[in-house]
Amino acid sequence: MYRAIAPSAVSSRPALGDDSLPAGSQGYQSLSGSASGSNPPNTTSAEPGCIPIKRRRVPDSVTRNACLRCKKSRAKCDGKKPCKRCASRKDSSECIYESHTRHAKKDLVDQIKELTTKERLADQIIQALCTEDQAPETLSRLRSGETYETIGSWLGGSSLEEDGEFELDSSPPRQSIFDSQFDPRGPDVDNSNATASQWSLVTSDPAIIDHLFQLYFAWVHPVHTLFSEGHFVDSYQRRSSLYCSTILVDAICAMACHLHSASDRERVDFVQLGQEFSDAVRSGIDSEDTSITTIQAFAIMYLIGSARAEALRATSYLKIATAMLSKKGYLGVDDSSQEVWIQTSRGLQNLNSEWAQVTFQVPSTVQYNHFENIDYGKTKLDEARWYFYRQPHSHCLAWPGLLGITNHQKSKLVSIIHEVTTRMYAPNSAPIQARHILNYYSRFVAWRTELPSSIRNFGTDSSQALPHVLALFILYENAVVHLLRPLMDIDGFPISTIEETIWKHTQSGLCLLDEHYRARYTCRYQTVLQMFAVLHFADVVVRYFPGGVQGYGKDGPSAIEFGLESLAESREGFPVAGALLEMLQKTARESGIRLDGNQLRERHGRSSARSYRIDDVVDACTRHSYVQPSGEIHHRYSPTFCADWKLDAAAFGFHEPPLSPRGHGPRSTEESDSHSPMQVRNILNTN
Repeated sequence: MYRAIAPSAVSSRPALGDDSLPAGSQGYQSLSGSASGSNPPNTTSAEPGCIPIKRRRVPDSVTRNACLRCKKSRAKCDGKKPCKRCASRKDSSECIYESHTRHAKKDLVDQIKELTTKERLADQIIQALCTEDQAPETLSRLRSGETYETIGSWLGGSSLEEDGEFELDSSPPRQSIFDSQFDPRGPDVDNSNATASQWSLVTSDPAIIDHLFQLYFAWVHPVHTLFSEGHFVDSYQRRSSLYCSTILVDAICAMACHLHSASDRERVDFVQLGQEFSDAVRSGIDSEDTSITTIQAFAIMYLIGSARAEALRATSYLKIATAMLSKKGYLGVDDSSQEVWIQTSRGLQNLNSEWAQVTFQVPSTVQYNHFENIDYGKTKLDEARWYFYRQPHSHCLAWPGLLGITNHQKSKLVSIIHEVTTRMYAPNSAPIQARHILNYYSRFVAWRTELPSSIRNFGTDSSQALPHVLALFILYENAVVHLLRPLMDIDGFPISTIEETIWKHTQSGLCLLDEHYRARYTCRYQTVLQMFAVLHFADVVVRYFPGGVQGYGKDGPSAIEFGLESLAESREGFPVAGALLEMLQKTARESGIRLDGNQLRERHGRSSARSYRIDDVVDACTRHSYVQPSGEIHHRYSPTFCADWKLDAAAFGFHEPPLSPRGHGPRSTEESDSHSPMQVRNILNTN
């Protein structure tokens, strides 16, 4: 990829190991005369008015750096450990020496280097514990008492004695965006290095800009790919306005500020900086300008608005971007611009469909079918490495990004989601037949089954458990649950035919979120759309399976607990997570799940009794509730829906089972005994 924090961009400060003389010492010349004769002192270089000082010769048996006891007694010290005076004392007090100032600096530098290396080794070991292939051996070595250094050497890191760069993998160093060599338009373009001030009036610090770009390209761009990274980076570096603009740079930085993790020592307020970036976009953006970078900036402003719990404004930005793209059209797009248009068109379509799914509205349509069969370098996108970036100067684990294949498969999935959402929420659509739902489910399952092996079996190889690949599977599970959930509340519907399917996909989604995504990356960086998935999964468990299934999965209280913890982690940078968290707490209270007030205050930093107003809820999700409006959907089902389902469901794998995982109340002894954990595991492990 095209990013790394440039070492030269970081502000410098005096080296800790600087042994220069203190100010004012230049005018003094030491005299080294002796009884046997020596060269006379050179006083010609002394500054005017400075009197040469003759130092008294110290015997070899006396050290200039006395121990603390000799210093206190103003006695001569021989510098040994222990010294002669301390050794002759009757008490057993330790002979202690303070490091000389000149040597203390060097010792301090050495200690800092050692601690930094140990920290990196610890971070490497933690990352290894998060991977399925290295975790067992790493854990075994820790239990056997091996040192961090030994384990780090086994993992391929550097030891405390090694000099040079500490690397966590064998990949080449990341490039800074200021050093990109990407050149899609040939050599006849000015290759002068760009500076941050040329693209943003908010800050001229290249280290800040590069840090924010790193965060965006690690956590936002792979999930919501709205432009071609290569073309953008090249235009940025070459100071070209073809695929880069001031408002686009400011929009990227504003979004990335939500991903920055603050520390006590930093001098920059990234919350305020993010506001300044977004204000700069609002001031400079022109709704009449239909350039591709303006369209991309509006799309990113949607992401910013949804992150800040400004959902209605965010929706407007998304509609503007979609309308501008449709107005501009694809006529006249040359070969060099096709990749940019594909990424932007698909990215906007994905955003429209995903946002409509979680806010229960009809999605807008972006036409890009004319680009379907164009190969725009998917292989290169797959090979480009994704870096686990969080903080400047941190050494990041890296894997092949698989971005090309992930985005391609996501477009296929989103096309199904788009159809489902349109049929469910379009007010004047034809009645929904049972065969429609069955066909949609069949298409979802086929999509999952036909995935390429490079991402299908992500759990078998740590390099495939990338956040955007996990986000793709979470989207799939959420889409299936959204499709089938309204059926759980229809009078006369054979609920037992779908209970196991809904349970399976809900628990699979929670497992992906908790045991894979959160375990590897925390929920600090998850997107807003993924936060809605957390809400919906937890809500389904609480409402339909509060008692869970014995021996497997999350029951109602544990699903709520995970949801609250997940959203609390996200709230560090995303204000919308606070509103969503409060709504989930309300759901828990309405469902009779008791929440520990002390734990809530400790976890969330404020009283759990605080309630959001209806305006806050609408600002978070455009509606009065995040819960899927099943009642509205029921009115769109055909009168013969239940009867048709009973006739056709078996052909699509929906059978009337003798058992039910639903946990509305106590089950009979026969039901509890027959519904074993092994049966549930077999259900959950099927595609």
